[in-house]
Amino acid sequence: MKNTVERRNKIQLYSHLFKHHKGRENAVNCKDLSLSLQLDEKDVRRIVSKLRKDGIPICSWRYGYFYPATYSDIVEVATRFNKYLATLSTTSVSLLRSSVRI
Repeated sequence: MKNTVERRNKIQLYSHLFKHHKGRENAVNCKDLSLSLQLDEKDVRRIVSKLRKDGIPICSWRYGYFYPATYSDIVEVATRFNKYLATLSTTSVSLLRSSVRI
């Protein structure tokens, strides 16, 4: 039952972005998306994460989520994610080094 609801929510979110929010200029913030889909904001973020892991190209930027209009949209978001991961990795290493001094 839970898988059926989750699958329906994933399809609903994907379809909504694809139909109404294609391209960065049509991005929708999480709050408005959650209201449109009648889901909690936390659920919207979780579903977006799962769709991305499934290979569905859900993009985001400061104004919200959108379905990519071009391949460069995907590359831009992936590049930003990679920079973020590099920052997290550096921070993690620095944290571990600092714990050695305790």
